[in-house]
Amino acid sequence: MGLLSLLSGLCRWNNNDEENSAARSFILSSVLWLAFVVSLALILATKFVWPDFLGGTAWLSFGRLRPLHVNGALFGWLSMSSTGIMLYILPRLTGVRLYSERLGNLTCLLWNLLLIGASITLPLGYTQGREYAEFILPLDYLFMSILALLGYNVFKTVARMKDKAMYVSLWYFLGSLVWMPFTYMVGNNFLMDTTGLGGRGPVPGVNDAMLNWWYGHNIIGMWFSTLGLGIFYYFLPVLTKNPLYSHRLSLIGFWTLAFFYVWNGQHHLIYGPGPDWLEDVAITFSVLMLIPVFAVVYNFFKTAQGSWHLMFDNSPEHLPVRFFMIGGLAYFLTCTQGPFQALKAVNSNLHLSYWVVAHAHLAFLATFSFISMASIYYVLPRLLNTSINLRLAHWHFWLLCLGLIIFLGILHTAGIVQGAMWLVKLEEYDFVTGSALFKPAVEFIDIVRLLHPFYFTLWLGAGLMATGVMLFVVNVLLTFYKADSPGGRLRSKGA
Repeated sequence: MGLLSLLSGLCRWNNNDEENSAARSFILSSVLWLAFVVSLALILATKFVWPDFLGGTAWLSFGRLRPLHVNGALFGWLSMSSTGIMLYILPRLTGVRLYSERLGNLTCLLWNLLLIGASITLPLGYTQGREYAEFILPLDYLFMSILALLGYNVFKTVARMKDKAMYVSLWYFLGSLVWMPFTYMVGNNFLMDTTGLGGRGPVPGVNDAMLNWWYGHNIIGMWFSTLGLGIFYYFLPVLTKNPLYSHRLSLIGFWTLAFFYVWNGQHHLIYGPGPDWLEDVAITFSVLMLIPVFAVVYNFFKTAQGSWHLMFDNSPEHLPVRFFMIGGLAYFLTCTQGPFQALKAVNSNLHLSYWVVAHAHLAFLATFSFISMASIYYVLPRLLNTSINLRLAHWHFWLLCLGLIIFLGILHTAGIVQGAMWLVKLEEYDFVTGSALFKPAVEFIDIVRLLHPFYFTLWLGAGLMATGVMLFVVNVLLTFYKADSPGGRLRSKGA
């Protein structure tokens, strides 16, 4: 009976053609995966302080849980929330209903099955062992099918719009759905015979490292960044009640991002095995990325001009503003860090350190997660025709911000210390060859011991962030529950 009930529920979910139902399904799913991902994050932070925590069980080891945390955050929380918000925005920019709510709900169902498969295979050690590309081949094919269904639904919706003048958010959404399938298909190698016998997997040798970071960097720039900026460009004028400062500037940012971002992957492998000319190309285009970044940020500041005081307005209407403003500032910090980190003189000090981990969290958590959370706080009352718990939302914001300040501050500082210690060498003279020899002045374990106090403070920051995020999860779930309960809906707000 339990299995029949489950199948019946899945069929009802897939056959739901109610307006905005696909957006609701994606948002709810993303928040549930966020709760799972944050739980994993807290376990991983605890392992830094107490390495024996949950020890002795292979599938609970750091090496097994870390890929699940990363992929859950990227493909579970952030991708699904951005997709749900995009599906909410599309009808409002095109003036027509989503082409197929049923297809949208089916896509959401398949996406959840993908993540369930990853949650089983990754802890069991079934992985390609390539960062951001850990999914095994069947899951790769499933995700490509998901992207095809999503792209078909979105492009069919846009094709039906009556006004052919497209707002910049649509450019970003459509660009994401063109670039992401190619990025994923090439970066995961599953259409490439890498063995000579029809096998799929990592390309042999140094080429795989270069291909992996071409993929790893482009999935950030051509999927998460483009979706996030498309969402940002839609909601900022809506919330500030100001028109977008410059549509032309927004398209300059779009096209320069499209052209410059794709060549940056090799800056992850500076001083590594690979041709020097490719490193120089990556560094050059990394610096050129300042053009789209400043186009976006200048547009953001000019559009928000005169509305910064809304950050401190505690009304439900302006609650999302503070999240968007923090997300915009974090985007500026992230995207100015990136080009300077790519310079060889800077990279030699910061690469292979916790600074890079801080940079990644500044992008995914402080920038795009804040944008998604802000959007969900705006969208949910309108989709569900009810209200959110304002007190929980305020606690969520301040705990998350305080935790981020501690977490990112400690990670950046630890990265500077760690990078400096990697470079400390002792010089000795080899009397046989007559040449100078250099050896590390400190051992690896000495660096680990030195950084242990940083790990403890990091754990405290992670705890504050996890508490804030869980309040967000509870708030969203309570809002869904209230919308389904008798008398829980408001009369004054429509979807």
